[in-house]
Amino acid sequence: MKKELASIVYQIWPRSFKDSNGDGIGDLGGIIEKLDYLQTLNVDYIWLSPVYVSGNVDYGYDIDDYYNIQPEYGTLEQFDNLLSEAKKRGIGIIMDMVANHTSSSHEWFKQALESPDSPYRDYYFFRKGKNGKEPNNWISLFGGSGWTKVSENEYVLTMFAPQQVDLNWENPNVRDGIADIMKFWLRRGVAGFRYDVINIISKKAGLPDKNPHKKGYQFADDYINSLPRAFDFMEEVMGKVREEFELFTVGEGMLLTQEAAMRYSRCDDPLFDMMFQFDLALIDCGPLGKYDFRKFYHWTIKEFKTIVRKWQMDMQNRNYWMANYLSNHDQPRHISHYGNDKKYRVESAKAWAMFNFTLRGTPFLYQGEEIGMTDCKLEMDEWKDIEAITDYKVLQTMMKLPAFIARKVIQKKTRDNARTPVQWSDAAFAGFSTVKPWIKLNPNYLDINVENQENDSQSVLNFYRNLTGFYKAHPVLTFGRWTEILSDHPQIIAYVREDDSEKLQIIINLSSKPVTFSLDEIEGKDVLTTHTDGAPWNHKMVFAPYEGRIRELSKH
Repeated sequence: MKKELASIVYQIWPRSFKDSNGDGIGDLGGIIEKLDYLQTLNVDYIWLSPVYVSGNVDYGYDIDDYYNIQPEYGTLEQFDNLLSEAKKRGIGIIMDMVANHTSSSHEWFKQALESPDSPYRDYYFFRKGKNGKEPNNWISLFGGSGWTKVSENEYVLTMFAPQQVDLNWENPNVRDGIADIMKFWLRRGVAGFRYDVINIISKKAGLPDKNPHKKGYQFADDYINSLPRAFDFMEEVMGKVREEFELFTVGEGMLLTQEAAMRYSRCDDPLFDMMFQFDLALIDCGPLGKYDFRKFYHWTIKEFKTIVRKWQMDMQNRNYWMANYLSNHDQPRHISHYGNDKKYRVESAKAWAMFNFTLRGTPFLYQGEEIGMTDCKLEMDEWKDIEAITDYKVLQTMMKLPAFIARKVIQKKTRDNARTPVQWSDAAFAGFSTVKPWIKLNPNYLDINVENQENDSQSVLNFYRNLTGFYKAHPVLTFGRWTEILSDHPQIIAYVREDDSEKLQIIINLSSKPVTFSLDEIEGKDVLTTHTDGAPWNHKMVFAPYEGRIRELSKH
C-alpha cells in the first residue's frame, strides 16, 4: 500500500494557531515559528485550512481568489518559506481545496453578474423564481433557503452561506479551472489537498423540489449527496492533475455512505487516498443533522462501538481507506464531546488519543487536542461562526425552540468551540498573541497550555509524543488486521491489531467509571499505557476511568 497511508496529519486552522505579528490573528509566520514543536509530535503532513483570499464570511471557505494568500495570514513569499521550512523538517503541506463553491466576490461570479450573456453565467446555477418563491424548496446546509436572490425574479444556488455560490460542475470550464488551481499550488511545492464536501459537487438534473408534498424547506440529501457524476467529474480533474504530479489526497464526504467511500478510496484504484466520514461526529445528533438536538446527551458507548465496528470491518473487508479523527475545525473539542473535560480531562484525553491512533486508517489530529483543549462557553455576542448565528434563528423559526434552549444547543455544537486560540502558555493572551485575540480565549489556558506540559512526563502532550512515536514504530497499527474483542461490553472498546510479524491488543475504558472484564488470554506485556499504576494482568481485570493499554501478545 501507499506509504503515505501510514502518515500522521496535523490540522491547522490558521486564524487561531499562532499570531506572529501582533494583530490578534494567527498567520503563516506563527506556523513557521512552531514547526519544531510539530516535529516533536512526529507529524508528516500539515493540513492547512484555507489561507486563500477570503471575505471571511465562513472564515476561508468563501474564497475570493484561489491564487493568492489572505493578507491577514501573510504573502505568497511567506507561504513559500513555510513550504521550505516544513520540508527541511520532513513535513509536507496539504492545502484545503474548496471546489463546491466560490465566494460571491470571486471574479467568476462578478463576471457572471455583469451580463446575462456572460460565459460565466454557466459557471453557477442561475434560475428564475417559481410562483413568487425560490426555484425549489431545498434548504441550505446553514439553514434557510438554498437560494439567494440576485435580481427581481432571479436566484442563484447557495447551499451554504448566501456568499458561497455553488459551482456548476457540468460546465467543463469549471472542471478545468479547478484543475488549474491545483496545479498552481502543486508547482509551488504543496504535497496535496484535502477536498471540502467533495461528494456534493453534482446536483440532481433539473434541480427539482425535494418532497414537494411537504411544507417548508427540505434537505436535498440524495439530490446532492454522492451522485455518480460527482465521482466522474473529480476523476476527470484528478486525471489531468496526475499527468504532472503525485500528491496526497483526502476527501471530505458529507453524510458519506460505505458504498460511496469504497468508490472514492478503493486501495487498488483510489480517486482519493482516503475519505472522512461523519458518523461518529454526528452520533448525538438527530436525522436533521448537527443542530438536531433530540439525541443530545443520549448516545452510548455501545452505539459508538457499533459505528466503529461497521467502518473498520467494511473498509478492511472491501479494501478501501479512511482517515480517522476525533476533533476538527467543524466539530466541538472531542474531550468535551466524548470524554470528560472536568474530573478526568487528562485521563480521557489520553484514552481517546490511544483509540484514534490504533484504528485501521490514517490518524489526523487537530490543533490543541495534543494538550487536551476543551470547549469554551461563548455567549451570543461572542459567536463568530456563521453556521451558529444562522441556525440559532432556524432552531426558533423551523424547530419552534424557545430562544434559551436554542442558545444552549448552539453553545454545545458551534464550530467556535474548536476555534478558540491554541493555548501556548499561561502568559497574557495564552502566548497566542501579544494583543487580544480575534475570538475569546478559553479561560482555562492558565492551567491547560503547552508550556506547562512540556516538562511534565505524565502530561497529555508528552503522552501524544510517546503515542505518535509508537505508532510510527509499529506499522501493524496502520495496515494490520482489526479484530474486535469484548464486543458486548458496555464501557470497554477492545480489539487486536495483527500482521505477519506483530500482534497488539488494545483495551480502553471509554467511561468515567471503573469497569471489570474477563480475559482468557493474559500472557503478554504492556507496551504503552495511559496510567502508570495499572493492575497486573489477570483473568478478571479492573480498569480505572479512561484507562487504556496497548499490550504486545506473542504470535503462535
